[in-house]
Amino acid sequence: MANAPVDPNVARAVAVADVKRLMRLARTGALATLEATGMPLTTLIGVASDFDGAPLFLMSTLSRHTRNLGSDPRASLLLSGGHDRGDPLNHARVTLSGRVERCPAPRARIRYLQRNPKAGLYAGFADFAFYRLGIDDVHFNGGFGRAAPLSAAEVLVSREGEAALAEAEERLITEANALGHPALARLAGRQALRPAWRAVGLDAEGLDLAAGGRAARAQFTTPARDPEQWRAHLDELVAAIERDGRAEPSPRKRQ
Repeated sequence: MANAPVDPNVARAVAVADVKRLMRLARTGALATLEATGMPLTTLIGVASDFDGAPLFLMSTLSRHTRNLGSDPRASLLLSGGHDRGDPLNHARVTLSGRVERCPAPRARIRYLQRNPKAGLYAGFADFAFYRLGIDDVHFNGGFGRAAPLSAAEVLVSREGEAALAEAEERLITEANALGHPALARLAGRQALRPAWRAVGLDAEGLDLAAGGRAARAQFTTPARDPEQWRAHLDELVAAIERDGRAEPSPRKRQ
């Protein structure tokens, strides 16, 4: 029997969700820049995500790709999912294209180092600076038969309420970590590990978690626009896990 046709609206919503997840979970990506000769250069680079999901980088001005960007800021970034099993070409990946610019905002440093703590060893060097990719084009490939162009507006989060969430982020992360290691592992959808899962960052649509080199995402069903709404969304996720019988009730600790 032939497979039932896939609703294009559902397929697009799934693609958008996959791209957002890749943008939040990625810690490395392949950055393509343009040489003075017009030839492309692709390099592996560390990645984090800004509040709206746009990629953040920490780059040395001595690096060849950084020099390329100084002459021509146009670039493409390839992010891909885990390739532990199966054909890598059947895993989701996305290419984000746009222009890379310096991002001196203190939040860029905080967000990058939360997700890439080892970069703290050289983040203070004089030749290093933080950069952000302004997304103009999105090309998603979810595996065989799932390629689709998407818009930047579809994959970026509205920045409404960002200032309040940024101000409260440290406090909210402390509260999330107070849930305890087993609860955070369940939020990550993984088993408890050593090193243990911990909250490392947040945005309007969810919570980022890490356990050593592993990353996970606790995703909200709707965006939160202020700290109280964000807390309520996290409580709903925890309660849903408890209702599913995968966790014992654990009290929330508030600072």
